Amino acid sequence: MANIQKRERKNGTIFRVQVRIKGFPVQNKSFKRLTDAKMWAQQTEASIRKGEFQNVIKTAGKKTLGEVITRYRKEILPRKSEGTQRAESTHLDYWEAAFGEYALSNIETDKIEERMAELEAQGYSRRTTELKEGQKPTLRRRSLRTLKYYRHTLAMLFKLAKKWKWTGSNPVDGVNKITKLRNERVRYLSDKEREALLKACKASESKQLYPIVVFALSTGARKGEIMNLTLADLDLTRNRATLRETKNGETRSVPIVPHLHDLLTKELKSAKALYKELALKSQTQWLFPRPDGQEPIYFRKAWYNALEKAGIADFRFHDLRHSTASYLAMGGATPLDIAAVLGHKTLQMVKRYAHLSEAHTSAVVNKLGERIFGASKYQFRKPRKLLRKL
Repeated sequence: MANIQKRERKNGTIFRVQVRIKGFPVQNKSFKRLTDAKMWAQQTEASIRKGEFQNVIKTAGKKTLGEVITRYRKEILPRKSEGTQRAESTHLDYWEAAFGEYALSNIETDKIEERMAELEAQGYSRRTTELKEGQKPTLRRRSLRTLKYYRHTLAMLFKLAKKWKWTGSNPVDGVNKITKLRNERVRYLSDKEREALLKACKASESKQLYPIVVFALSTGARKGEIMNLTLADLDLTRNRATLRETKNGETRSVPIVPHLHDLLTKELKSAKALYKELALKSQTQWLFPRPDGQEPIYFRKAWYNALEKAGIADFRFHDLRHSTASYLAMGGATPLDIAAVLGHKTLQMVKRYAHLSEAHTSAVVNKLGERIFGASKYQFRKPRKLLRKL
């Protein structure tokens, strides 16, 4: 339905047209003549209504992508882990802004490809340290893996729409698939970098940063797993910490090394004192709480400041997990051992560290050779142990 409004401006009279049809974004345009406004409104309505019958299911001309997203957020998203919810919410927000008002029948393959191209080209910025006056944030190019997640989210929404009998086709099927992804990043801290980073974390204004980083390095736990730890998850008597909010949804426990034990003893005492002072007995009590005790601490700024002070480049918090796995591999741990420490269900993700355990593999083969052919004067050196006291 078209709505024409007459408005008086300093430079004359204009006629503003709004065309509203369910399942299609509101169309706006202004004209100086009423006849032009009426003609444009009729043509626009006709073209939109004509597009409603392109889908084999008539419902697709009435149901919008925004309605699909709303139902998904209500019925499916809450059943997923908090980390998955945060990641998917970003993708859902993007597609809702792009096509939320569009009827399912009006979302075509070429439109999706255009949005994917824009998404790749626009990049994103992640502020790590305070920007100086006049300094612009550095834009980062989105990885193929990130683009694949965006595409997968939209494809999933259309798949659900088909299941709910809201549409009969999935336009994402015609969008080029993103393949040949490389997920082989193995950035880990050298001995010198590790010492510099731990020193910078210890000197940070955020007193919780150092124990958090030590926890990550000594257990290989993810950031989300660490930040979701509660006081009840810590058992210093048995030297174990229980990780409940894991990526694969399974609860696992990790051992606490002596140095970490000393740090967590202080953190446990500090957190208990905070919650006692705040009198928040019924609320979840985090191991690393904010000053108000409502949520875990937010330490992103302190983390990047520590990296800058330590002179470490191209390093993410998740790379602490890679560091733990790399140290284990170079120390002679088997892929099965590494998978158990990191909480992987399969050995596929551990293969990236295989080249770091070549010395251990050579030592094993050397022992086999000695057993079969006898001792040799050539011996492989034993792999040095890198998981030393932090």
